[in-house]
Amino acid sequence: MKLNPETVLRRRSYLRLSLNSSNEAQVSAGGKTIKCGLHALAILELFSRPLSVADAIKQLGGRYAAQGERVAAIATLFRLHEGGVLLDVSAGDEAAEDSGAAAHDDDDESVENPPSDEIHFECALDEPAQHLIPYRERAARAAAREEGRQTTPHAALELNPRVALQTGDRPPPHLSARLTSLDRFSPRRPLVWVEDAGTETLAPYWLTRERARAVEQLRAGTIAPAELDAEVAAAFAEARILIAPDAEAARVQSWRRTCEELRGDLQTAQYAVLRKIIHPLQLAALRRYFRALDGRGHLKASSNKHYAHHRRSIYDEETARFVQQQITPLVNRITPAPVRPSHCQVSVYQPGAFLRRHKDQPQYVWNLSLVLDAEPELEEARAWPICVEVGGQAREVRLEIGDALLYRGSEFTHWRDVLPGGQSVTLLFSFFSPADAENGTTKEQQ
Repeated sequence: MKLNPETVLRRRSYLRLSLNSSNEAQVSAGGKTIKCGLHALAILELFSRPLSVADAIKQLGGRYAAQGERVAAIATLFRLHEGGVLLDVSAGDEAAEDSGAAAHDDDDESVENPPSDEIHFECALDEPAQHLIPYRERAARAAAREEGRQTTPHAALELNPRVALQTGDRPPPHLSARLTSLDRFSPRRPLVWVEDAGTETLAPYWLTRERARAVEQLRAGTIAPAELDAEVAAAFAEARILIAPDAEAARVQSWRRTCEELRGDLQTAQYAVLRKIIHPLQLAALRRYFRALDGRGHLKASSNKHYAHHRRSIYDEETARFVQQQITPLVNRITPAPVRPSHCQVSVYQPGAFLRRHKDQPQYVWNLSLVLDAEPELEEARAWPICVEVGGQAREVRLEIGDALLYRGSEFTHWRDVLPGGQSVTLLFSFFSPADAENGTTKEQQ
């Protein structure tokens, strides 16, 4: 079928993308493999949501200044459509894809197993990685049990109004603009999206079909929380699918006060420490996911030995970008001027690692360093510090898993001293540019 400017396309779900040493991209989908240049990456990004051909060509024109580059990019667009990678929304290509997926879903609890070399992010509520929940969270729960502190009885809980169920390939329409970096997410369905009323972040939880039906029944009012199995109710409460009646208002107010305090910290200390900004279950899933990526060799040794030693990193990884996207609204509630996410990187620091004193590239006005993992887990007083020089004085900031430091890396010298033997730390570095700035492509030395 020939394309016209008004044709609306969307990229196909579950693509496989590979690059060879000659920078030739291969995109595989629906049993076909299309060879093309690196322009495919930009085009696939454009069509992560429905977009007309005319609008896509306009955006490609702004991205590629040279005429030859623009022509090559547009040719790649047509090649991807011909190969079935870009689907015609108006012609019903999407419906055919979705119906095929639905027919498969009806047969079993999960979709087809991914190839053995595929690693997906998944926070399964029926099989959470409890042993990877940060120690301070597990210790707090144990202390509460020992002291006999009561949580809200399940019968008194109610469905969180910020819950959205997803049964197909695409997120609920009202959330789609906030969920764009999902290519490494598990294809297993269904899942539920839970928005944190305080931080305004979205957290995904994969469900069994039985538990998804329970969420639907709770939303429809055909069952009450008191009618749920105790184990299901406890899991829903842990993921904040079920909450206490006044919990949402209290969390909104608490984080409003916290953001006010953090804005004050930026003015006085020139940095702000954000505590517990990722849900413990999500942190456990992220720890498992990035350990798997590192174990399969996806994180590479640092190529810039002048700045960092004994470190492996991965740049702009999809799930890391998802996390960055989710914390951006929180960052914008703290910074004095609006920002947007630039690039990000996940780094695993090994024993003996250190980071030399330096400042970052000027296009990044704010940096956020988030601790994703640490072995062994240490309390705050013994955590590996990041050092920031403010007013001629070195300040040490110590973070536990799930904590983050927000600071101006391009203005203030920062570094890390040698990581003691027997320890490793995994950090997510998120870089932010002014909201109205052009997108930078320089990879940081953080």
